[in-house]
Amino acid sequence: MSFYIRVWQACNVEEIKKHLLIVGDITADCANCRQLGIEYATAQSCPQCGTIFRFIASRNSGKLDRNRGGTVKRIKDRRSDLTFIDYDDYREITGKQQARDFFK
Repeated sequence: MSFYIRVWQACNVEEIKKHLLIVGDITADCANCRQLGIEYATAQSCPQCGTIFRFIASRNSGKLDRNRGGTVKRIKDRRSDLTFIDYDDYREITGKQQARDFFK
């Protein structure tokens, strides 16, 4: 029986940011240009900026989601070609980077 579990790996956050599709309740957003309303199940690239998606994250798979594994499974079943990124980790790292850049 298989389960989804987080695996920690060193990653280049800027590279992830350029190729990330962020899934909401119904549609997704491009992390690179902030285009809204992308159909995440079928979109290979952003219709606005043309970035090719290689990573996917969900706003709904956080620590408070009791069915977190189910959310990840549903998304991975539809988009097995993309690497799933934990959205809370991504948001925390990019937030720290923005704060550091602001105070430079």
